[in-house]
Amino acid sequence: MIDFKSKLLNATLALTVAIPLATAGLFTSAGSAQAYIGSFNYSTSDRNPSDLPTTATISNTFVNFLPDPGAILLSHQTGDFLSDSRGFIKGFQINPFLSPSAFIDVGTLDGKKLFSLTSLDPAVFTPQNGGTDINLKFKGIFDDGSQGEGYITFATQDTAAKTTFDKGGTISASFTGLAVTSVPEPAALLGLGAVGAVMVMSRRRKSFAQ
Repeated sequence: MIDFKSKLLNATLALTVAIPLATAGLFTSAGSAQAYIGSFNYSTSDRNPSDLPTTATISNTFVNFLPDPGAILLSHQTGDFLSDSRGFIKGFQINPFLSPSAFIDVGTLDGKKLFSLTSLDPAVFTPQNGGTDINLKFKGIFDDGSQGEGYITFATQDTAAKTTFDKGGTISASFTGLAVTSVPEPAALLGLGAVGAVMVMSRRRKSFAQ
């Protein structure tokens, strides 16, 4: 009889934990049905013959692209960006930083899948053989409200790039980067519910054993 009550209590507790978490997963899925999920790398476009090569300059005031907006090549796409092989990048102000700042329009210049910057970390300078890498980390938001983050790295042959930057000079560079959405997968929440149920059942077994 005690064994039956123990099993019944275990099952009830498991459902008590699993159902709310599973429901949370379903509501996240439904509420975020239009939210973008995925990531992509980006760099200067070199595939479409109609695209002009996009060049970049960076100073302690602005990041500029020429042309602006400039075509970029997307690679290693995942999720909602799998069908997009190109996009357009736009310059933005560093100091003072203005939020939101339109940054990358994925696909065509239509405002769809438009990613705007909402915060920007200070530039990090890393010396390289024959040059310097300048890395900017950022956070932002897509046109549908999806949150995202990533970085852009400028590669320059200027070995004194930080000095140039600090003095307000302009640095010419090539660039690459990554952008990723931060919307949780509903499956992850469901998995969390299952783990929680197992943990509760395990604890109940130990209690009854004692």
